Amino acid sequence: MDSSDPFNLAQFPFHDGMHIVSAPQIFEGGEESYDQHIGGAQREDLLRCGRGAWQIATRYAGRRLETILEIGAGGGTCSLGLIAVAEGARVLITDTSPSFLRMIGAKLSAAGIDQGGVGFATLAGEDLGKLRTESFDAIVIASALHHVGDWRAFMRDAARTLRRGGTLVIQEPCREGNLMMAMALDVALSELWPKDAMLSGEDTQRLQNCRDSIYFLADTRTVKVGEDKHSFLANELATAADEAGFVRSVFYSNFHFQDLADADLSRRQGTASFVGYLDSFLEHHHRVSADGLAKLRTHLFPALNRIDATFIAGDGAPLLGCMAFCR
Repeated sequence: MDSSDPFNLAQFPFHDGMHIVSAPQIFEGGEESYDQHIGGAQREDLLRCGRGAWQIATRYAGRRLETILEIGAGGGTCSLGLIAVAEGARVLITDTSPSFLRMIGAKLSAAGIDQGGVGFATLAGEDLGKLRTESFDAIVIASALHHVGDWRAFMRDAARTLRRGGTLVIQEPCREGNLMMAMALDVALSELWPKDAMLSGEDTQRLQNCRDSIYFLADTRTVKVGEDKHSFLANELATAADEAGFVRSVFYSNFHFQDLADADLSRRQGTASFVGYLDSFLEHHHRVSADGLAKLRTHLFPALNRIDATFIAGDGAPLLGCMAFCR
């Protein structure tokens, strides 16, 4: 490994502390707003997420992980823990937004995490093929693969970019569980909804937007633009990985990276609360008001108790999951 160019990026421009592989972009909705509501600015699990990603990557890698690429880092929910636990490794943190990358650098400094082996670059998932063949031992993506337009081409590029024995590890929402959430919202938006529980016009629109976006992302026939483009079935990801040249796929259903930080990884079916996940999704992603959430908690969520019990028992469809693809 060339210590002066550990990530093989010398051919790309370097500006303001980062290599420019893809054209820099501004995140829709604003980086600071995203980080405050979703990205993890105040989350206690900030380090656990990266540790979980590291644990699953090292468990299934067939080589020592010396160079690691994170794609779609956002505000650094996964980055801080990954860098902290990957002692001695070189970690390239990427996103299309320079503001996000500067934010992560500031968080690393505030947390006192050594940045000696850390690099930053603007990189879109669609441009992964610009990187040199067999230049990384692991690629990590925390809930960002659904932003990539041609994700099957991305899987092929990931296999090409990894060294033999390397791993691609991802965390993603899953189509099956998300479609169940959309159907639950259909109830709240139907004529069967109690008149005394009517939501405000703004909250009704937020629920409609949430439901419609879930159905839209699940439609594989549509070419999509914007930040969010897809939701995935685990088996279609595994099939695409096989076609891309990966030799093994492992799926952890209803686990976040953070849940795998201290797990022995022998159990692959996790427990989750369907109601809790829907509640959090509406509050943090779709900004439903406190009054609207109170009405949903009173009138909708109790009707979902039997479904919720199935998920809590570990028998629910995947709302989310983590996967490792072995090169």
